[in-house]
Amino acid sequence: MTKLTSLLLAAGLAVTALPSSLLAAPPTRSAAEPASETEPVADPDQAKLSAAKRKVLALPDIASAQQQAKADRAMASKASAEYKQARTKAAESETAFRKAFDEALAKEDPAAAEIQKKQREAFREKMLKARSEKKPAAAKERADDEG
Repeated sequence: MTKLTSLLLAAGLAVTALPSSLLAAPPTRSAAEPASETEPVADPDQAKLSAAKRKVLALPDIASAQQQAKADRAMASKASAEYKQARTKAAESETAFRKAFDEALAKEDPAAAEIQKKQREAFREKMLKARSEKKPAAAKERADDEG
């Protein structure tokens, strides 16, 4: 807890040491404000569209729907990141399990470990063969569908 407190104090001291002009947020134009007269408008249709969009974005129900969409997108991004992290962790756990299992099996019965190794190799070869046979068949089916 003292580390957190000291970090906050250090950050607070660093912020207070800055001039107030650096702390002030830069002036921004809200979505409801009209475009200034200094902005170049090349296309009157585009200017009309932009003005209409600003008016629509200023409506309360549209603004709340936009905020909800942003929140939902953020939740989806977070869930996706958590899913990727969980998949990585699961793969690492499975690898660790297989390694520990293989080592324990080799200690318990070396002959059984050799049998399992041969079975895994046979299965791997079978899957590779099936995959290589499937690719030309799939390409042929696509050619038949297109032709």
